[in-house]
Amino acid sequence: MIRQTALLLLSFAITTSALAQDVTAPPQVMVLGTFHFNGGGEDMINPEVDDFLSDTRQAQIGEVLDRLQAYQPTKIFVELRPEFEERFIQRYQAFRRGESQLTVNERQQLGMRLAGRLGHERLWAVDHQGGMDFSAMMEAASEAGQTRLLADWEAHIGPLQTRLENPAVMHQSVLDRLIDSNTQQVRDDHALYLLLAQMGSAENPSGVEEMTNWWNRNMHIYANIARLAEPGDRILVIYGAGHKYLLDQFVDEAPNLTWIDPLDYLTR
Repeated sequence: MIRQTALLLLSFAITTSALAQDVTAPPQVMVLGTFHFNGGGEDMINPEVDDFLSDTRQAQIGEVLDRLQAYQPTKIFVELRPEFEERFIQRYQAFRRGESQLTVNERQQLGMRLAGRLGHERLWAVDHQGGMDFSAMMEAASEAGQTRLLADWEAHIGPLQTRLENPAVMHQSVLDRLIDSNTQQVRDDHALYLLLAQMGSAENPSGVEEMTNWWNRNMHIYANIARLAEPGDRILVIYGAGHKYLLDQFVDEAPNLTWIDPLDYLTR
């Protein structure tokens, strides 16, 4: 009897210790790079999309959610500025009560649906205001006589545009498109921003200024994520794929965060 009691106490101590370690572990952060389900946006290239409310697409989204659910996120962050968060949460709560239908938007189709499955009370908005003046950068490059740089730009943006606007892409499953959005291609696409940074002159450094704004926006997004992260959290960040490279870099290099690769779950 004494031996059994001792074993039970030892088992309880081990279990309690394991739970304590989980609670004090650095927050885990997974950045899921996405395309825009409604096809809109202010990106360099906005490819056409299918009807993501169709039965086929809804089933495909369900398959993605099955895989993301295996990660068991404790918090879900979306590409939305904090000033719109309260209204977003109200819509989510109405959805949970069965009083509102979801629209064609990845924040809702992925974020809200997954949060609902997991019984979360809310989601978090972590975006930061920002834009990019492509015309100003192109004009500055032209004025500076950067013909070789502009040729390099065309050589790199052309294949990207061809890839994204390929009709075959639109017919891919949602899972396959998300896998593509989170592969090595993210690094290649990010390289375009480093070409843009070179556009202009010392007198009119439009490229530097616009890319400084871009890095600044992503640093704010990263800081919003980090400030909301608590020990033991498993955070899922649902964001446009153009942000993924920098957000991954910031999270991976932060000494108090643990970066998680979404491909470990999407490709299971």
